[in-house]
Amino acid sequence: MNRKLIIAIIGAAVLLLVGLVIIWFIVSRVPADDTNTASTNTNQVRTNTDTTTTTTTTDSTTTDTTQDTTVVVQQDDQQAITSSSRSFTERFGSYSSDTNFENIERSRYLMTDTMSQQADKLISQGQDNSTFFSIESDVTGVTFTDYTDGATGATVEVAVRQKKTVGQQAAVYSNQIARLTLKKVGGSWKVDSFRWL
Repeated sequence: MNRKLIIAIIGAAVLLLVGLVIIWFIVSRVPADDTNTASTNTNQVRTNTDTTTTTTTTDSTTTDTTQDTTVVVQQDDQQAITSSSRSFTERFGSYSSDTNFENIERSRYLMTDTMSQQADKLISQGQDNSTFFSIESDVTGVTFTDYTDGATGATVEVAVRQKKTVGQQAAVYSNQIARLTLKKVGGSWKVDSFRWL
């Protein structure tokens, strides 16, 4: 190669490198704070929060004022009972031989101490892992059988569509009913007993 070609290639590489540095500098540049600017900004993260922000600018001062309007969404007891019953039944009623009682552990936060002790008894009995089996439960409805407004206890029946798979056999579908008794503990509805009817 002749000397002029080598110098041209090196010159083009240097220009390309300088161009990339300039592009990087422009893209990553953060505007510098003005030392004459006073800024007050309050951010609060809450569920269901509407935030209104007003910005006022004068010659040398910028002030941000944030006003939070929080809307408290309360679930009435019947909605809370229904929600707890659905979540618990789907988790507690869905399991397989491969999960090592994970369904029970994942639903403990929905249990009273009494139900948690019943769940411990189920775990201590163990399960037969010689043949694969799986049960998937989907709640189709919740019916109140014993509940009065303002009460701290309730009984519901939960309709469930189950899919059972054993080994390599085709899945079998069935409808089941579960009866749950719930108690209000610390403002939350928790399952106190559960049985399949």
